Amino acid sequence: MARQREQCNCPIARISVSFPSILVTMSMTGVARQCTVAWLDLANAFGSMPHHHISAMLQEFGMPENFLRVIREVYEGCSTTIRSVEGETAEIPIRSGVKQGCPLSHIIFNLAMEPLLRAISNGADGFNLHGERLSVLAYADDLVLTADDPENLQCMLDATSRAADWMGLCFNAKKCASVHIDGSKRDSVQTTGFEIQGEPVIPPAEGQMYQHLGTPTGFRVRQTPEDPIQEILQDATKIDASLLAPWQKINPLNTFLIPRISCVLRGSAVVKVPLNKADKLFRQLVKK
Repeated sequence: MARQREQCNCPIARISVSFPSILVTMSMTGVARQCTVAWLDLANAFGSMPHHHISAMLQEFGMPENFLRVIREVYEGCSTTIRSVEGETAEIPIRSGVKQGCPLSHIIFNLAMEPLLRAISNGADGFNLHGERLSVLAYADDLVLTADDPENLQCMLDATSRAADWMGLCFNAKKCASVHIDGSKRDSVQTTGFEIQGEPVIPPAEGQMYQHLGTPTGFRVRQTPEDPIQEILQDATKIDASLLAPWQKINPLNTFLIPRISCVLRGSAVVKVPLNKADKLFRQLVKK
């Protein structure tokens, strides 16, 4: 677990916590306390990050001039054209988005997102989970905001909206969700409304799930991601039925399918039955 820290102008190392543990703790212990959560989805996050913002943030973090020069050569002056039956269009300037397939893109994107994360963290009380104050969890463009009461969460959402507007980013409110849990009431899940950039956020009811990083998440939600596991089994069956040599079938199994199973296990509380099916199928595939 990376502890939150900040030195000079370097970005903050975010605390990495499996978020579903918050809701699992609340539902299992039944403590009379509140928890508010917002899952946020940025619209076309990687393709809409403005180039001028990327350059400004890299300078703000004190990157060496040689590194800045390389980034400018990669991003400045980019353009594209569209070829149609009527001919080729004039050059269309590209002023936003990180490069697909570039090994630097994920680092550049994370650095460019730092002002948004700091805007959320600064002054936010967050949620007290086992002695740790959690206000925001971030994995690339997937954000989770947590607070002890709805007023604080809406203040955090307002700060997030202002930072996103300043950066030139937009949230897809239709793919965002929020939940307000009050352990002191019989119906724990409250119908409290929240907004991001002026748009209402979807509030899942008790038992309804929100898909976060491939894991069903919510209050009293079964966490086993059965659909992704079923897709893995279908892919294994296709590999088995392919014309590949036996030794060639082992390679995609180890390279693609086993890591997908590992990802499911890291992020979810998975029951054994679907995993037993996967184990049985993989054993049959290997024995053949």
